[in-house]
Amino acid sequence: MSRSSKGQPSVLPCPLPPGVLREGEWREICDCLTRPPEKAIRLRPSAAMGAGQQCELPFRSDAIPWFDATDFGSGRFVCDEFQPGKYLHHAAGMYYVQDAGSMLALRLLEAEPSETIADLCAAPGAKASAILEIVGPGSGWLLANEPIRGRLPALEYSLARTGFPRYAVTSRDPSDLEQALPRTFDAVFVDAPCTGQTLVSRGKQNIAAFSEAQIAHSAARQRRILSHAAGMVRPGGRIVYSTCTFAFEENEGAIAEFLREHPSWTVEECAALEQWRSPIAPGGYRLWPHRDRCAGAYAVRLRCTEAPETQTGSVKQNVADVVSAPKTLRSSPWDHDDVGTLEETLIDTRGKQRFGWTNGLQKSWCEIASSGPEVSYQPASFWLPSHSLALRRDRNWTPSHTVELSDSDVLKYVQGNALPSVGLGWFVATWHQHPLGWLHSNAQRANNSLPTAARQR
Repeated sequence: MSRSSKGQPSVLPCPLPPGVLREGEWREICDCLTRPPEKAIRLRPSAAMGAGQQCELPFRSDAIPWFDATDFGSGRFVCDEFQPGKYLHHAAGMYYVQDAGSMLALRLLEAEPSETIADLCAAPGAKASAILEIVGPGSGWLLANEPIRGRLPALEYSLARTGFPRYAVTSRDPSDLEQALPRTFDAVFVDAPCTGQTLVSRGKQNIAAFSEAQIAHSAARQRRILSHAAGMVRPGGRIVYSTCTFAFEENEGAIAEFLREHPSWTVEECAALEQWRSPIAPGGYRLWPHRDRCAGAYAVRLRCTEAPETQTGSVKQNVADVVSAPKTLRSSPWDHDDVGTLEETLIDTRGKQRFGWTNGLQKSWCEIASSGPEVSYQPASFWLPSHSLALRRDRNWTPSHTVELSDSDVLKYVQGNALPSVGLGWFVATWHQHPLGWLHSNAQRANNSLPTAARQR
């Protein structure tokens, strides 16, 4: 078998049934896997931007046709060789760098601001943050679950960047979540762990992803996750299932097996995505690297056909099972008087972290959560306001001081440098009215509190 200049086989074993692709088309796909896909970004939805705000991109871009200016967000291909993660617009949370293929499932989810949604395999957070940008400004909630604890920091940072605290993070096996939260969610999002065959083009996977053993192992795990996801969805609710692999067994095959075992579920089509309909089975959608300018993706929407429960029997509408807090906090969760004011927020102290749960979170979520919207942390014997608090955009949070940075000062700030004094106390630094993080200012200078992970060069 011949090899490409990158050392990968020029023609990999095709994991699709015969006749799905035209002659020579699989070779075209394999050629695409020898180079990275086009860069893409997901813009913050207008409802999550703030009144009168919009993002004018500093580089040329093209619309992503399956995620173009919808109520659920907008995606753009980045033209030329721009590095979108190096712009101030990215630092300000105006967009998220994300593969275009992964936005297919977000379009299919069609999240609504009032919905309660679970993301079962949420790290590193690209899709979870997109969901939170829809439900966060509304009355909905997001449960972001990541079973692998080592991946939680990236997820927590991605969610904090949205600025909306209507979420909880868990690190549980889907079977545990089904037992703790049965028939609770309007939608469950399953971006399933898979062989990751499309990731070969990004250097994040190798040719072992095409082995029959790995495909069979992933498919078995996916069917198990799907089964537990079904138990978490309320009657009438939905599951959106997606992968970043080409293999039939992990995509249409896994769904066919799920439907055989769950007769109260059906595939639900989306007319807006007809152009990308899977050639293998109706109701699912595929993107291909040689056709669609992305790494490739598969997504399908499943609907529970059971009749919705009455209000008496609905877990979702049990208003007695929610956390609540006094309208005004009796004491601040930080050891400073000039940080700001939190209202209608339950402060939950866990070790050296304090989380601020907005009123309305289910108590059962709070009990199983590993983390959530952090408001302060304890580096020594004192409590400091957290970075995620500075980014917070909900109506219950009012910082004592903000300072709008000039373009020259914001460049210094995002690199972690101190600035000239802006007064005395804690200030939320903003750029174009978007919060960036804290400045702790004294008479001489304003010290930069931006975490290392948030800094840019």
